[in-house]
Formats: sequence, C-alpha cells, structure tokens
Amino acid sequence: MINETKTLTMNSVTDNQGIPIPLPSKLPSRTPVESYRLETEMKLLFVNPNLRPGNPTGKFLPVGLAYVMTVFRNAGLDYDLLDICINDYSDDYVEAYLETNTYDVVLIGSIITHYKWMKWFVHMLKRHQPDCKVIVGNSVSGSIPSLWMLETPTDYVVTGEGEWAALDIIRHLETDSPAEDILGITFRCNDGSVTENEKRPAVRVQDIPMIDWTDFDVDRYIDVQSSSQVSGLGIEIRDGNKLRVMPVSTARGCVFKCTFCHYVYWDDPYRHRSAEDILAECLRNIDSYDANYINFWDDLSFHSVRSAERVVDAILCSDVQFYWSGAIRPDLFGNPKVSEERRIDLAHKFRESGCVSIGFSLESGNNDILTLMDKRIRPEFFDDSIRIIRESGITVSTSVVFGYPNETPATIKETFAQCARNEIFPSIGILIPLPYTKMYEYAKEHGYIVDEDAYLTDITERQDLCLNMTNMSDENLLGLIREGAEALDRQLGLGLDDVFRTGGEVSHTRLQEETEASEMIRNSNDFSFNYSTATFNE
Repeated sequence: MINETKTLTMNSVTDNQGIPIPLPSKLPSRTPVESYRLETEMKLLFVNPNLRPGNPTGKFLPVGLAYVMTVFRNAGLDYDLLDICINDYSDDYVEAYLETNTYDVVLIGSIITHYKWMKWFVHMLKRHQPDCKVIVGNSVSGSIPSLWMLETPTDYVVTGEGEWAALDIIRHLETDSPAEDILGITFRCNDGSVTENEKRPAVRVQDIPMIDWTDFDVDRYIDVQSSSQVSGLGIEIRDGNKLRVMPVSTARGCVFKCTFCHYVYWDDPYRHRSAEDILAECLRNIDSYDANYINFWDDLSFHSVRSAERVVDAILCSDVQFYWSGAIRPDLFGNPKVSEERRIDLAHKFRESGCVSIGFSLESGNNDILTLMDKRIRPEFFDDSIRIIRESGITVSTSVVFGYPNETPATIKETFAQCARNEIFPSIGILIPLPYTKMYEYAKEHGYIVDEDAYLTDITERQDLCLNMTNMSDENLLGLIREGAEALDRQLGLGLDDVFRTGGEVSHTRLQEETEASEMIRNSNDFSFNYSTATFNE
C-alpha cells in the first residue's frame, strides 16, 4: 500500500519525491521490406503454445505466429509446426516430441503472462537439444530481452515485429553473416555474453502479406470457436449452417499508450491497412474457409471516424455480407469533436455492413484514474458511445481495470455506478503491471516489484489479484469489487455464477435482449443474417 500522490504527464510519470519513470523510446519511421528467398538444409520448427490448456475459449488461430510463418513460406523455407494449442498436447507429450524429433532452429513466442511455461519450454528444449538455436518472440521476451536472456538459455530474442527479423536470423545462421547487423533482436554471443541490437523500424503496412493459413488445421479452430461462442454471440445461422469465425488484422499497434497496457508494436507508429486490403482478406476467408463471421483481430481496429468509414463503405459497396466485430475506443462514437450526426450515421453504417458487436473499454469511471491511465477520454464519452451504438442495434462489450494506486472505495463505486447507469456488465480485471509499461516501472521504483523473475513467474490472469498497489488490503479491495459486481448482476438480472469470470455464461446487458426485430435480414454466400437478434458475450 502507498500514500504518495502521483502525477502523470504525456512524457513522464513522477511521484511526489520527483522520481522519474522513463517512457519507452518511440521509432516513428517506416521502412520498405527487403523481400528475398532463402535456401537452407536446417530443420526448422514453429511452436504454437497453449495459453489455456483444456479451455476452448483460449483457442484462437494465432495471427502473430501465422504472419511469421507466411513470410517464411514466401521465402521458400520448409518447416514443421507443433501446434500445442489446438491439440491440447500435455507437457509430457511436448517433451517426448522434442526428445524424439531434433531440429536446428525452434521458433516460439507468447505473451508475458505465459512467462512461467515459456521458461520451462526453453530450458526443457535445450536440455534435450543443446545445439538447437532457440528464437523467442512476442512480449514474453521482447518486453524484457535482457531479463529473458538472463533467466533462459535462449539464443535470440525478437523485439517488436518478428516477421523479417526472424527471417534475417535464419539467413544469418545459414550464411554466417553478422548477427550484429540484424535490427530488432537481442542475441547470445559465442562467449555467452548478450548483445542487444538497435530497434527495427516499422515496416510499411502495405508490405505485410496476407496470412497464409495452410499450415494450420483451420476447420478444427473454427469448430472449437463455433461450439464455444455461438450461444454467446447470439447470432442466428439459418439453413443448417454454423458460425464460422476467422480473424483479420486491420491495423498494427494503437494510437495511444495507456500506462497499464503493452502490445508488441509499442515502439512503432499505428498503421492501418487500406480498406481494399482488409476486404480482400475477408473475401479470401469467406471463399477459402466458408467464414461467415470476421473478427477484426487488433489492439485497435479503427482509430478515427474517417478510417472506420472507409472500411464500412468498402464492405457496403461490395457484393458480400458477413458478420463482424472489432475493437474501438469510447471516443470513436463519444467524442463531441465529431458531430453527433456523423457519429450516428457511422454507427448505422456499422450495422448495415454486418457489425454485430463492438468492444471498447471503460477501464474506470473516475477521471483521476483515467488521467493516471493516460486514457485521454472522459467518462461521458463512454455514455454517449453506448447510447449511439445501441440505438443502431449493435451490442457492446466493455472491460474495467481496478487497482490503480489511487483506487479507493469511492472510485470503485463510481465505476460500477457508470456501468449500472448504462446497464452493462463489464469484464472485470485487476491491474497487473506488465513489463515495458509505466505502471511496471512505477511498481519497481516504489518497491512493489523487487525480484522481476519471481514476480513474472507468479502472475496469472487479469481477474486475479497479483499485486496490490492501493491503500486497501487485499481482502478489502476484492470484497468491494465483488460487492459492486454482485449488485450490478442483481440489477441486470443476469444470475452470474462468478462475477469475476463471466465469459460464455450469459448476455452482459439487459438492453440487448430487448432489441426489436428489424428489417436487417440479408442473405448471401449460402448463409443468412439476422442482425436484430445479436447478443454478445465478453
């Protein structure tokens, strides 16, 4: 617990003792991609880890890994794939596989909350195959390259975009070219020392290829998502068809840098794909995989009204219809700087183009906490967005984060009061300071995180209290959150079994169950749409 006051500016975070918390460096440039083909006799293995063993809600086609594999395929490389996720392979199976099958290079990545398992994997692999080169990417290593190299026998860490950095590592291993010349990596030298190279400039978004899903068992992923999500989405699929969900990435990164959030493209500028490229990939997924629902799989699908208009106008002008969902910020529909007429018109275009659900985060109903988060929104933006989106017939999901240092019983009540006013039940999370964020640096500066390896080994899910930086005891903090959530549950008549873990149980709003039938029934591509029946589960 702490008593200090905090000041957050756009450029730094300081406490009342004047201790600065440095911001991550930014790299605004974009660079063309050097495309090349590569021949090698090395045996390569990609590994897709399993974030939630035995839990179908955690089985999604891995967009990030698939992009890297697509670049390798386009370069003419052969490789194997060990898909632990869709097969639910046990750790014993994975270890037995790597005892039996030897490789020259293994490539794997995951998010930082998978730190403990990923450490186990790298140590286990090196124990059985000490000469195998291990390349690790995504935030589990890229957000803490020095620590990761200290705690594991990894050979190469990729920081930021991994497609061409990973390919350059293979070329370096094949040709013995200097690893020092590869931007965006950290590597282990022959003498055991570690070198961190300069960051890699962001690639031009038009140079990023469309994902080739050939290596994945797409139908199995679709089947899992269909069985686990169809009731929650509330979509009516007629004529014996079923929900077939495919991801499409519309953008990389985010235009904002919230103090609790980390994403792989943190140091890169936000880049949005053209409407034509996005629609082309949607059409490919429909033609090749019979997809009827596109999940725009992004940190931020639309950063402005104009960018959103371009995509929905392209969909409306095409001859194809499909369901879709995406991630936005409350200010897309709630910021009064854009006329309400234009925001309402955009919401109706969303609906007409097939949008059935939109996710955006309230995070907190308290202005001071939103300021410390650097959200750059006001709570009233959230209210206006809910109203405009619901009036168009689209359902909404949202999330909140409790546990900022200035959280109090009053601010918790304030957040739940805003949810109650809008009759929406949020996905509840508790602040987990993650590496490469301002709150992680704050936690280290104030002595909450002393042993980084121990802390990262112990963190779990956002619904768990992993670290308490408030002035409240753990019991009081959790008790107040539960009290507010249970009161909201009663108000909305949801009957949730667990107010902290609500995925897949029931609709999270009462109003979306009252959506009236409309004329929004469209038929195309051998399946039917009834947008008026849509509900959404977090």
